[in-house]
Amino acid sequence: MRGAARAAAGAVALGVLATGCGGTGSSSAGGSDTITIGISEDPANLSPLTSLSRITSLMSRFSYDALVNTTVDGQIVSGVAEKWESDPLSATFTLRRDVRCGDGQVLTASAVAAQYNYIADPKNTSPLYGLAVAPGTVATADDATNTLVLRTPEPTPFLLRGATQLPLVCPSALAAPDTLNHATDGTGPYRLVEAATGDHFTYTKRPDYVWGPGGANSAELPERLVFKVVTNPSTRANLLLGKQLDIASVTGADRVRLTAAGLKYRVERNPYGMFLYNEAPEHVTADPAVRWALTAALDLKQLGAVATGGKGSTPTRVAVTMLPTCSADAVSANIPPHDPARAAAALRGAGWTKSGGHWTKDGRQLSIVLPYMGTAGSELLSAVELAVEQWRSFGVKVNRRPLTAGTTGEVLASGQWDISWTPITLTQHDQLMPFFSGPKGPDGLNFGAVDNPEYQRLVGLAMSKPDTAGCAEWTAAEAELVKRVDVMTFADMLTPYFATRGTTFSIDGSGIDPMSLRRTR
Repeated sequence: MRGAARAAAGAVALGVLATGCGGTGSSSAGGSDTITIGISEDPANLSPLTSLSRITSLMSRFSYDALVNTTVDGQIVSGVAEKWESDPLSATFTLRRDVRCGDGQVLTASAVAAQYNYIADPKNTSPLYGLAVAPGTVATADDATNTLVLRTPEPTPFLLRGATQLPLVCPSALAAPDTLNHATDGTGPYRLVEAATGDHFTYTKRPDYVWGPGGANSAELPERLVFKVVTNPSTRANLLLGKQLDIASVTGADRVRLTAAGLKYRVERNPYGMFLYNEAPEHVTADPAVRWALTAALDLKQLGAVATGGKGSTPTRVAVTMLPTCSADAVSANIPPHDPARAAAALRGAGWTKSGGHWTKDGRQLSIVLPYMGTAGSELLSAVELAVEQWRSFGVKVNRRPLTAGTTGEVLASGQWDISWTPITLTQHDQLMPFFSGPKGPDGLNFGAVDNPEYQRLVGLAMSKPDTAGCAEWTAAEAELVKRVDVMTFADMLTPYFATRGTTFSIDGSGIDPMSLRRTR
């Protein structure tokens, strides 16, 4: 299968484009200790060029910079670039002259331009194309003035904000991209020094780092950072209580005992209850009536409550939950109500008949393949069991297929599924477009083979307006996806990241802010 589809599928179920958010990280306390962060699974691939999995995105933030960054209130601040200006068709950046790779090589404007052009070249099948890099982007550079210019053939409303999402790699990495699978080669505040697959990943601080968000430096950051693979949430909780982990996300019943023990936490909001539908002609879910019926047969509120352990929230946007640029509710009014009787009527209207407790049409039993996040924790697994039970009681045969970070891309791009419980997490509304329009897998990111003309019309209108001026159209476009049951988002997880006493950090729109890490004890 194509590399783009395989890697970008990591944005589905596990991923988020997460690079250029962050604050200046000011604090009166500092330290030269080690901070250990628990992660729920091995990232499998560390490359920011080919993996968009949530774990890889989290770890990449510590080793790679972006041209510019966004603050928690949505303001653009400096990064590798110290000055910038933009319009819907172009963006110009003046880079700092002191930004260096780990080997001491200066990161030049031409090096950054080369990365943009590499991603924009279709032959490289980059998963970042259409997400962090707008289609048709052409980058030019002038190293004498250290200036980079990005130009797009069509208006791109979030062109500047998109620059916050591209992790910049060094020239040596771009020359040999596969080296990034198990190593780091960027300009960020940390570099990887040890990778023990399935166990831990150790990073050391770069003392010369002074080009962080808003000019932040690494002086007060911990000397070492360890990402420890701990798949079981109860074990993560025990290690937090035993001070063998300093930071980790823990949900469910273990959250209660950590709170009772006095551990403080910060909350990240992400899509968690989300269905994708395969609309390719050979699938039963190609019929919108069947998609609607299968969805209405479920008690989505109950499923969401079980999946999040009662600690979730109702989505208002598709895929963009933390600090959305457009905040109007595109979802709530468009979710099918739980109504098995209406669902049955919809199936009968589509030519299905029920006999012996099963739905059939043209001699074919109504059966679906359901991939789901197999490593997400006991609450989600219970929710999957509940969904299967509700579908079976309605007369649908369900074949479950658990996924991991390493198998998600292969399964989704193969097309061998019908409804997939694999949420997408993104940071800008235009990043949804390749998932619900354009080429299907394995050549593109439209894994469900969605063809929604009204969605395409609305995003076309939105793309013609700069930044937030198109919010009404972006909202209507997302609403159209939910109305037609091209996607169904029904629960956001409010994930707590706990910290042991003496460890502080903050959460922004992309997860843990690297520049906020402090050891105060």
